[in-house]
Amino acid sequence: MKLFSKILLVAAVLLIVFSIFISTRKGNYEVSKKQLIKAPVSVVFSKVNHFKTWQEWGPWAKMDSSIVVTYGAVTSGKGANYSWTSQRDRGGSIRTESIVPNQAIDQKIVFNQQQESDVYWRFEEKEAGTEVTWGMKGDLDFVGKAFFYIMGGAERIMTPMLNDGLTNLDRYIQSDMKRYSITKNGLVDYAGGYFVYNTTECSFDEMGVEMDRMLPEVLIYCMQKQFPRAGSLFNLYHKYDEKSKRVEFSCCVPVKEHVKTDADFALAFMERGQYYKTSLQGDYKNSKEAWKKAYEFAKEDVVKISETGQPFEVYTIGHTKSENPADWVTEIYLPVE
Repeated sequence: MKLFSKILLVAAVLLIVFSIFISTRKGNYEVSKKQLIKAPVSVVFSKVNHFKTWQEWGPWAKMDSSIVVTYGAVTSGKGANYSWTSQRDRGGSIRTESIVPNQAIDQKIVFNQQQESDVYWRFEEKEAGTEVTWGMKGDLDFVGKAFFYIMGGAERIMTPMLNDGLTNLDRYIQSDMKRYSITKNGLVDYAGGYFVYNTTECSFDEMGVEMDRMLPEVLIYCMQKQFPRAGSLFNLYHKYDEKSKRVEFSCCVPVKEHVKTDADFALAFMERGQYYKTSLQGDYKNSKEAWKKAYEFAKEDVVKISETGQPFEVYTIGHTKSENPADWVTEIYLPVE
């Protein structure tokens, strides 16, 4: 009995000493990590800003497969929130408190329904992409300080999670930007109308460079002249010779009325007509496949494509509307006999 009393006394003394030691430990923490992601800052920001993407790259499923997420009414921007439950602990919640578009996101996170911390994201545009900083900081109560001490400190606990999350985010964004789809739209009537254009003839290999030069030229010209736009930019193909690997095409801006142009640009009118339409959503890198599919779709539907008509493609959604190539939409129109 005396031995048991001594053991209890020693345990009590050790507990007191440990409590005094823990009470002297620093009462706050901050851990952050950086990652360079090869993507435009607007793309990276939009993915982090939308909570429904977090399940695609967050490291939590690997850490705890029992997590179940419940989204709030708002899932992006200020006020966005979600909560989670888990068989391992009492779950928690996170809420976006403020945002500065393409620069910063600040959030509050609550663990085990009681321990609140600050989560912050910073986005900095770099020549090679976007540098993302993901950090967490907060004040610790006695239990929190004791837990962090026993587990080796905040840095040791949180660094693997932050590193895994940023690596997963990078992988997810790279994959997302490569998404594309090719859709059969079938026969449509195209209204036609006036358009201002410039024209060139070049090899297949030079076509991309020429388009990048010519489209901005004709667009800027029309803007300077204040010509009233009538729709999206498009490319009109006059000749496409697989044998010689050469193409002749025009970069075009549709306008609402007859306008007077200068020597470097011209005005033309496209008659209303019937076309076979195919849509590509995704990077222009997939255009060759989309054009091939367009002719295959027409053949499947037993539609006769005119050999003398001029096909064209309309850039309905391009990089001026979204920096994510997965959002771009190109409509291909094949003239029908």
